[in-house]
Amino acid sequence: MSKKLAGILLILCIIGILIIVGVRFTVPAETPSVGPAVTPSPATTTVTPTPETPAPGDNITEAEAKTIAAAALPEIVRVETAKVRLEHLQDGRGEHYLFEVSDRSNSTKQAQVWVDARTGEVTDYVIHTPNQGRPTDPVITVAEACASAEKFLADRGETADLAAAVGYYTPHTAERTGETVAGHYLVDVSRSIRGVPCFWDGYLIDVDAVTGDIRRCFRCWDLDAAQCKSDIEPMIAAGEAEEMLGTYLRETHGDLPGLAYHSTTLIWADNLVSATGEVPLAWEIKYDDDHYRSREPPRTDIAFVDARNGTVLSCNYHHFTD
Repeated sequence: MSKKLAGILLILCIIGILIIVGVRFTVPAETPSVGPAVTPSPATTTVTPTPETPAPGDNITEAEAKTIAAAALPEIVRVETAKVRLEHLQDGRGEHYLFEVSDRSNSTKQAQVWVDARTGEVTDYVIHTPNQGRPTDPVITVAEACASAEKFLADRGETADLAAAVGYYTPHTAERTGETVAGHYLVDVSRSIRGVPCFWDGYLIDVDAVTGDIRRCFRCWDLDAAQCKSDIEPMIAAGEAEEMLGTYLRETHGDLPGLAYHSTTLIWADNLVSATGEVPLAWEIKYDDDHYRSREPPRTDIAFVDARNGTVLSCNYHHFTD
């Protein structure tokens, strides 16, 4: 009997462990599909859904989050049809709770809005639009897209401490058909601290390449400017930083045929700092080589070199084998 009892207890312990593991590591359900006729903009943040229990210290409710989202996009989001869930985001600057409010009831335009669960601020939104009838090539230029993004921020009274807008074009390829149509411009409007742009803080704005409409606005403004203590005059010149990166790449990855540098920009590397640490002044270097250019589509990578001492702060060169 004692062996049988011990066996039963062992089985119960195993079941208990499996239940605990299942609770802690269950994969969250995916966001419902927007349907074959709708193109979502690419996501830029990684969020993990949490249980429906509100996070400690929340200042707004789900109902209030719906109201805020509806006010932000009144032509698309309605309180009556919107759905909401609480999401948990954790990065180097700490822990954040966001309400994701989505409304997919409109067949022409659908939207997702992220509302800070503690402050009620709209931190991000995405508007999904149909693919049908779109031309193959952009209708507006990158300069017009940047102007549209800057006007959008000006209309909101958010023009202080911003660097000049920089735009990049991204076509859209339909997953089901493989058809490529005009997509959007990603416009980066960085926060400027003492005349130097931040890598992370600022705005990312998607501008429709056909209509010029704002499809997405993501705002990050978390950095304490007091963390940017360094003298803004670099001790290492841009060319020296490129040479130091080249040495690092050759010593780490061997000879890289066709290695080329496309831009070297002085920035605050706020993507490489903890919530309270000092932010390094760095050279952001965009580069590629023959291997990266042979990819489909071609790839460009980014490295960061400390502008005070030449240390390579971050470089994630990857040799693809597939």
